[in-house]
Amino acid sequence: MAVALFLLTDFIFPLDTHVPYSTIMQSSDGTIIYAWLARDHQWRMKAELNEISPELKAAVIFKEDRHFYRHGGVNPLAVCRAIANNIFRFRRTSGASTIDMQVARMLEPKSRNFLNKFIEMFRALQLELHYSKDEILQLYLNLAPYGSNIQGVKAASLLYFKKMPDHLSLAEATALCVTPNRPNTLLMGHHNELIIKNRNQWLKRFREAKIFPDATIDDALREPLDASRHDAPHAMPQLAWRMKKNHPGMTEIKTTIDKTIQAKAEEIVDNYMNELRLRNINNAAILVIDNRTHSAKAYIGSPDFKDRYHYGEVDGVLALRSPGSALKPLLYGLCFDKGFITPKTMIADIPINIQGYTPENYDRTYRGNVTIEYALSHSLNIPAVKLLDKLSTSKFISSLSDAGFENIWKRRTDLGLSIVLGGCEVRLEDLTALYASFANGGVYSPINYTGNPIIPNAPKQDSAKKGVRLLSPGADFMVSRILLELHRPDLPGGYEQAANVPHIAWKTGTSYGRKDAWSVGYNNRYTIGVWVGNFSGAGVPDLSGATTATPLLFDLFNAIDHEDFTEWLTQPMDVDFRLVCTQTGKIPDEFCQDQLEDYYIPGVSAGEKCDHMKEVWVSADEKFSYCTACLPPSGYRTKMLPHIPTDLAAYYDVSGIAYTRIPPHNPACTRLFNDAPPIITSLTNGKTYMVFKHDEQKLQLSCTAANDVHRVFWYIDDKFFAAADAREKLFFAPNPKGSNTKISCTDDKGRNANIQIKVKFI
Repeated sequence: MAVALFLLTDFIFPLDTHVPYSTIMQSSDGTIIYAWLARDHQWRMKAELNEISPELKAAVIFKEDRHFYRHGGVNPLAVCRAIANNIFRFRRTSGASTIDMQVARMLEPKSRNFLNKFIEMFRALQLELHYSKDEILQLYLNLAPYGSNIQGVKAASLLYFKKMPDHLSLAEATALCVTPNRPNTLLMGHHNELIIKNRNQWLKRFREAKIFPDATIDDALREPLDASRHDAPHAMPQLAWRMKKNHPGMTEIKTTIDKTIQAKAEEIVDNYMNELRLRNINNAAILVIDNRTHSAKAYIGSPDFKDRYHYGEVDGVLALRSPGSALKPLLYGLCFDKGFITPKTMIADIPINIQGYTPENYDRTYRGNVTIEYALSHSLNIPAVKLLDKLSTSKFISSLSDAGFENIWKRRTDLGLSIVLGGCEVRLEDLTALYASFANGGVYSPINYTGNPIIPNAPKQDSAKKGVRLLSPGADFMVSRILLELHRPDLPGGYEQAANVPHIAWKTGTSYGRKDAWSVGYNNRYTIGVWVGNFSGAGVPDLSGATTATPLLFDLFNAIDHEDFTEWLTQPMDVDFRLVCTQTGKIPDEFCQDQLEDYYIPGVSAGEKCDHMKEVWVSADEKFSYCTACLPPSGYRTKMLPHIPTDLAAYYDVSGIAYTRIPPHNPACTRLFNDAPPIITSLTNGKTYMVFKHDEQKLQLSCTAANDVHRVFWYIDDKFFAAADAREKLFFAPNPKGSNTKISCTDDKGRNANIQIKVKFI
């Protein structure tokens, strides 16, 4: 009957053991990085029993409830003894509170009287009904008061001793045992001498009861108590608040951060920023990824979170900034996979106009024919734009979206060819994860911060999956080999300083206006992303990825992975060597004298034969060339001459670069050529041009023509305008009435090109 009544009462008046705990963020080894107050403004951190040292558990049980594991929540003998003492001595000389009853009292604080004591007993029995002894002990250790707003041994250990409970000495553990009974009069940092006196009394009782070895107790008795109230850990605030937002309701967020790597990174960044601040560069952000686990090992959102004048609270790892040239490696890798290019393929670095877009190199110079590997290692803009135009912007954006670039996917309809030069905004996190995919054979995986990565608002479904292949192993290998090259302009201090360069592949980026400096590098173990600039958006004349961000990247690698000088890049099975012509990077024909080895992907890379030399029939004096229609029966010579593309020949002409020309075609030939018309380069077909009415503005006429063309003829709306040299630039005043305008260009071989533009006066 009594049991049934108890069970009914338990059902009607259930015991609520839920208490709000402080949220804590930990490093990978359990060290607390950041802590928040609980909802009731208490420092109450949940401790598991395996976090409590055996000494502390033994001391608590001996002091508070020696028969804890033998009673059912209430100790009848202790209750009888307490009643007898209270009756015969007319005052309270001893209590009967078990650990269970103390937990009940801490869960439901009440004034001390007989009724409330019976309620405590009932609650203690409820605890025994629903929880194990270890769970009840855990509740006690998490709720015990330690003065002020500190509750529980974990919070007390951290805030008074700056260590976790399992690292406490016996003297420290005993000090924590004696304070909960008098938390206001035995307050650490204020009453240490009194705490020592009480501590030592209990240590002597432990000796008498043989709870601990005599030598351990002797050491504890001699140990001073220098405990005082410390601030709660508030390191890595940007990551901490981000993790708290992404993991609502969790009281313990264990991250993948390596506290040793984090400490090294913070020290290096602090020292480096002391120098940069003298140059009006005030912010930086760092992200370190372990390539094997895809986990973040260090995270610096800003050098100084408290620097409000320079927006120190901004999280630079998540800030959207222009990446400059940092996206180029992915583009080249995609083109390797499409078979368009191999590392030794030649590409023309000359002025271009693609649908009105006329990019320039960072130094506003051009280099003529260069290899693909040179174009990437020297971060040339024009070859990259030409490759993107051939690949297609949509394909590039789709690949970036697969790599988690959320902002690029959102803005996909607004982006054009300039995306590969920084005409978009990305996050350091996105960029670092992309380069980590290069370190993992071309396979992208989201960054893991806690063991269960959260990807809010993933742009595409595939972005939330692990193992999205961006590049084939072969394409990834060729990109990494180029990025390992030391002979490049973004090596700080030049090649002569290469002795201190870590064995990494890396790429830099500098945004337009010198507002952002990037450097991202990787080896087989780590990928490190570095951003340097000003959160205010202010540009700095000497800010660049090479001179500002890369030295910091090298310092970080040398500190974090300084002993890794092994050759970590191995050639995958889908890559092989072949001989190519040095002039074109194509498979040699019988005329190619100079050849070299080149990597390629069998079955994918283009297999075109080299065509850099052309068999030409010329007159005996080599003044004219002949075609099949006008080739005389005799008196001519066959000669091998360079076959130079039209646009490259035009660049050579304008730049005054000497080259071997094909002699002009036989003027007596009447054959009409229709295979290579001139290309109008100064204006774009279908475009609208805005012209100010009162400024007498003119539009330019220029073209590229075959290298055997000398004169071209310009027509405006089918009316002859002017004759000019093939490389000459002309200007014309558009019709003041505006409207559609037809532009025509005819070369001296009769080949013709037409475009239609619109002119609008404003």
